[in-house]
Amino acid sequence: MFPDHGHRRITVASPDDIATARRIAAERAEGVLAADEAARLDRLVAVLAEHALGRPDGTLLIARMRSGAGVECLAYDRDPATAELPAPDSLAGVGIALETVRAQADRFHIHVTPGIGSALLARVLRPGADDAPTADAMVQTGTVMVERSGGEAARGGPFIDHWFVGCAPARGEYGPCGIALMIDGDTVAGGNAGVAAGAGSDAGGGEVYGPPPYPPTVMTPAVIRQVETVVAATVPGLPAPMVVNAIRRDLKGRPELGLSEDKTLAQIGRAAVAVLRFDAKAVDYTALGTVAGAVVRPQELTALGARWAMIGFNPLAPAAVHLLWGPGDHVVLYTGGCARLPALFIRRDLRTVDPTLAALVLLRDGAVCDDDHTILVLRNRADQVSASVA
Repeated sequence: MFPDHGHRRITVASPDDIATARRIAAERAEGVLAADEAARLDRLVAVLAEHALGRPDGTLLIARMRSGAGVECLAYDRDPATAELPAPDSLAGVGIALETVRAQADRFHIHVTPGIGSALLARVLRPGADDAPTADAMVQTGTVMVERSGGEAARGGPFIDHWFVGCAPARGEYGPCGIALMIDGDTVAGGNAGVAAGAGSDAGGGEVYGPPPYPPTVMTPAVIRQVETVVAATVPGLPAPMVVNAIRRDLKGRPELGLSEDKTLAQIGRAAVAVLRFDAKAVDYTALGTVAGAVVRPQELTALGARWAMIGFNPLAPAAVHLLWGPGDHVVLYTGGCARLPALFIRRDLRTVDPTLAALVLLRDGAVCDDDHTILVLRNRADQVSASVA
């Protein structure tokens, strides 16, 4: 099961792909947009797909916004003829098609890298909906999440990657803060997570090395709610390592969280997890496994450490890092299959780019293999939080 807030990726190589993009957009609009907005989204996607068809590696990504505010359409290409824009979000020299897209969108941003390609974000929102951060949000969040080509058949199991970001006022002296969660899931058809000795030979019944077997996990709405419940419950004061350990214990053993004894999450044994707690001045990060990241400042980055492990095994406590950050600084987190995204963030000059669009540029230029990818970009906006809130 691939979540609606994940981006369906369509490489636009023929008119049939344009029809596919329009169909996916209509599915994502159902139950979210009224008829007029859905029709506007259809016009936007049709024009944008036509534009992508004429460009090298033209690709669309479509998702229902997690906030429920509307539907998001992202697009990128790899066109070596791309020239620098005269001004941010300018469309001079890009073409009349994108002027049409901007006219249909409630939110529009574009970023170009000369000689590399362009990337853009367009959203159609419900009447009265707002996609801006709330007044007390310490971060602005942007995420791109895509599955590998071929979907479930290529994965060999259900989709399990997941992300969550929440901001809330903390108790006591800490002030407003928040927490981010990323799960980089791994499932194996048939549930055998180990490697048999003598594999590839005629010998049978070999000893199985590695972690015990785990059945494939489906990230059902119930499982997602349970993960988010334990994470949200930690915002007032639990350090990030305790969050990881709470998840590792299948969300039980901490009665003060008020959670059920449901053992559903025991099936996430092969998943890696990263938890980031943040306030206006610092981030506390802990992770097990294949989630990488860094705090990115102007022309400087500091890696966020992790210990190789997965939720279901490795008795060692997760590594933890405490780093300072300030207004305008970013945290970039990403799952396996991408490489050196924090350095790429600096090279592509993404500091002032909308975080979702920044994540899209990182996906385009930093994905090193066809895999499930989740890229999360957090921008510190403490300078925009009112004094009464902070």
